[in-house]
Amino acid sequence: MKLNKKLAPIPLFVSLALTGCIEVDDDSNDGVVDALNQQNAVLTEQNNLLAEQLENSQTSVTLSGLVIGVDSETPVDNVLVTVYQGESVLAENVEADNGQFTIEGLPSSSDLTVVASTSDGSYMSRAYFITTAPVSTGEGFDDIGTLMLSEPVNVTFSVMDESTGEAISGLSFTGFSYSGVATSNVFDFAHSTTFNEETQQYDITLPKDLAVTLRADIDLDDDGAADFATASLDFVSIVDDKMYIYNANELDASEITLGEPEVIVDEEKSLSITLIDTQGNVLDEAAFIVEIEDETINSSFDSEAQVHEMTVPFNNYSDIEMPSFTSDDVTYSTGRISLSRYTTSQTNETRISVNLSGYDSNSYYSIADEETLNLVLVAREVVPSSTVEFITSNLNSDDFAYSVFYSEAVSIDSEEVSLVYEDVTVTRGNDSADDTVPAGYTYVRSTDREVSVTASQALGGIKHTFTPDEALQGNTSYRYEIGEVTPASGTLATELYEDEYSFTTPAGDTGDFDINSLVLDNFNYYTNGAVIVSENTAGVANPAYPYSRNVSVLLPTSIESLNYLILNTQSYSENGNVYTRERQYEIVRDGHVSATPYLALDVAENEIVDNNSSENIMVGTTATDGSHVYRRSINIYLEDNTADYPVTVTFSYEYQTKEGETGSGTMTLPVL
Repeated sequence: MKLNKKLAPIPLFVSLALTGCIEVDDDSNDGVVDALNQQNAVLTEQNNLLAEQLENSQTSVTLSGLVIGVDSETPVDNVLVTVYQGESVLAENVEADNGQFTIEGLPSSSDLTVVASTSDGSYMSRAYFITTAPVSTGEGFDDIGTLMLSEPVNVTFSVMDESTGEAISGLSFTGFSYSGVATSNVFDFAHSTTFNEETQQYDITLPKDLAVTLRADIDLDDDGAADFATASLDFVSIVDDKMYIYNANELDASEITLGEPEVIVDEEKSLSITLIDTQGNVLDEAAFIVEIEDETINSSFDSEAQVHEMTVPFNNYSDIEMPSFTSDDVTYSTGRISLSRYTTSQTNETRISVNLSGYDSNSYYSIADEETLNLVLVAREVVPSSTVEFITSNLNSDDFAYSVFYSEAVSIDSEEVSLVYEDVTVTRGNDSADDTVPAGYTYVRSTDREVSVTASQALGGIKHTFTPDEALQGNTSYRYEIGEVTPASGTLATELYEDEYSFTTPAGDTGDFDINSLVLDNFNYYTNGAVIVSENTAGVANPAYPYSRNVSVLLPTSIESLNYLILNTQSYSENGNVYTRERQYEIVRDGHVSATPYLALDVAENEIVDNNSSENIMVGTTATDGSHVYRRSINIYLEDNTADYPVTVTFSYEYQTKEGETGSGTMTLPVL
């Protein structure tokens, strides 16, 4: 069968082109007429070309298939095929030849519903949800294979209420026999029951040879819960508020009986709890609770009987909680009592198992299953813990004020807060006869010094800020130390440790950055072929030899004034031989320095440097003794640059100061 193609919407400019010929009135101006006729000829040619392009751009698909019977697996006679796209009918009652059908002009890459039926009703109609094949140009072909139909069967069944013995009439059963992934019109092809008032039964016609599951809502009173909980037949189930009949096409005058949900009434147990300390003294301050959904059951204390009493629901199991409490300045742990019923295998009698946690009494035992349960518990003493916690902290980069936030309001005594820093000293073995440093040794020592701070608080005591009372030294390690904090709620004071903070100050007044202040150093105790320090502090000659060593860039502390500094090695030269070496080094980016600060010391290679400070010590260098510089390795091993043996590295560079000044270029530096 060939379908008429629907006209595609034509864009406005195409429409104008197709209708754009110009009316020409013959008058005395023959030149104008000729020009207009020529323009009409051009427009006509364009119209023909556009029409051809529109025709060629449309695609379609030819659909074919074979309809067979499920029972016989042979082609079905008198088959009619209808094709839908959503609610639109694209092809209607197309006759098949010995079960074989072909339908042309269907849209490609489209979700369609193919419905096969028979004109004489010998087979039930069935929907197939398909997606046609994609077609790039013209018309494609899509064979969807076999479509299987089943003969109809009339199914009758009754649904009875077990409690009344009467038929349940308000149900609506629905099932499906389609094939494929259903689309939004799936309910157009559903199988549904009708209720026969005379027979009090449900009737439905289903495909005899296709498994169909019927489903019905059994929440008849719309309270969100099923009105029935049990079914009498194995092939019927109840899930949530739905009833399912499996293989309903095989039902044969069946009677399904539904039972109402069983109403479970919780059993109750009376508890009599004696709670004592390790000395046997009764503790009346405790509370026992049971939480059930929105209800909380609390115990009461019988001062005459000296027991805690409560009645709890018990459906073979119950949990009772005891919160932590304090009595006579002693804190006791939380506790849990778990009760469960079990049946003994020897006598078949029921008993109650008692599982305890948080108590110092026997954690597991069993008692007789009686209406009132008597329990004796020994409360467990615990060391009380603080409720306050550290949340976060931050350091002001301008004045180095330190703010810390806690989980609740706290007070902090002034003697509990300190700001300390390392006062670093360097002592060589030959500095003085009065020191304790041996010859041949250099000691680097640090002593903690304290800076007074002013404390303030905000957010009702949750935030505490400590501000130094004096300007801090540059390039120095500082540490805020906070001792005990006391919650305003009156709970236990504590030391948290997480609220301490360490930081290193910038170098301070570093001056303006000068790109020419960069130095290359290989730390071999030589420079320009000459030893830097000839002997150690014991007077023993420096044994160093000017070997090639790993080269680093030494940078001044003024790089702290930069937004960025990027170095790119291009090459290095060694005794006239040039080697390509392309590497990039982000020394500073976004104001963050990616180099390590060092303290330079002028010592011989055989000097023993004993460092117990946090300073990074750099020896064998050309940097000025006692100066602080930044160091970044470039991972090239080279000897010193000398007049007889020149050694250099060539860089390109780019930088920007925090004031926005920029610089870039190329430089060649000797290795010192």
